[in-house]
Amino acid sequence: MKEDRDGHPLTGSSSRTLGVRIDGPSRDILVALDGTVSPGTGGMSVALDAAQNLPKHRLPKSLGGEGRDPVFKMPSAALPASLLVRTDRHPHAFVEPAVVCLFEHYKNNLWGTRVSWSNAHD
Repeated sequence: MKEDRDGHPLTGSSSRTLGVRIDGPSRDILVALDGTVSPGTGGMSVALDAAQNLPKHRLPKSLGGEGRDPVFKMPSAALPASLLVRTDRHPHAFVEPAVVCLFEHYKNNLWGTRVSWSNAHD
């Protein structure tokens, strides 16, 4: 993810920020007509266990990949109860809403984890 000036991930709605895309063919989660998102429908992609489990285009050159952004890590125990990690195809997983909620709440919950992420190179 892109790094903000304070060393934590930059929040946003792109594949290179802490957040999710909700528009276009590469959306990360479906927002229902009533503005809600649900568990089990996707979310922010993460790699489990180790940075080396990231796709090569996300892994920085310093770790043998092709990416240009730093890698951040966060223990799953640091997630608030409003979010959950669901394994899709190991080592890929999603950080999803734990319950049906408004997209804005989900987004704010994701962004609220910002200071819990640390640079995996440190």
